Amino acid sequence: MKGISVELNAVTASFRDPGGQLYQDTIPLPPPSTLIGMAGAAMGLSFEESIRWMKENSVHIGCSGKSSGDGKDLWNYIKIKASSTKDEPVTHAIVLRTFLYRLKVFAYYACECGEKMKELYDAFKSPAYAITLGTSDELALIRNVRFYDDVVPDRISDLKNTWLVGDYSRKFKLDWSLVQRHITISLYAPIVKNLPVDYEFHEDGTRRAVKYLPLTFLEEMHILEEDVDVMKFSGDFVSMLKL
Repeated sequence: MKGISVELNAVTASFRDPGGQLYQDTIPLPPPSTLIGMAGAAMGLSFEESIRWMKENSVHIGCSGKSSGDGKDLWNYIKIKASSTKDEPVTHAIVLRTFLYRLKVFAYYACECGEKMKELYDAFKSPAYAITLGTSDELALIRNVRFYDDVVPDRISDLKNTWLVGDYSRKFKLDWSLVQRHITISLYAPIVKNLPVDYEFHEDGTRRAVKYLPLTFLEEMHILEEDVDVMKFSGDFVSMLKL
């Protein structure tokens, strides 16, 4: 199997939890939809064309990364009802949105066809559209793009700062060797979110999620209690989702 990795940096980034309304929390790493959208932007494809390209070529996707912290911002937005008329005034609302600060991400893509991975590699080396990590103004800087000739399956439990498919919230332990290096530290269980991984598209340009999967986000202090399936990119082990 062939693959590529893309190293990206962003001053700010946000990945909205689909369940959030007036409080829009961010998940700690790009979800599958963002990885698909980034690849599409690099190749000059729409999101619909990008996910179709991923499916046709049985592409695996995954990521790892870490931010330096987070913050909160207030957004003022306009609410327009579908049944609104020109005589009915629109209303405004305030949303509290969480964002990540100084995020560093490694995005991974792999499939059996070397030509398709070379196509994606060339696209990230010279993207057709700007690459973002969240909203349209959260631009990402591509630091490095690397091609791998031999991506092989493996099993491992030592995964950190990444996401994997499934709910592992009860299948982890804390890395006490790291915990003991801190004077004060807050410890949390891994975050588990039910996120969309497939969509149906309508003629008016809208889309609707039709398939959800639980994703577990592991942080630096977490260690899995059992081995899981991963792909080995040289010295990097990555949990991946096949589209």
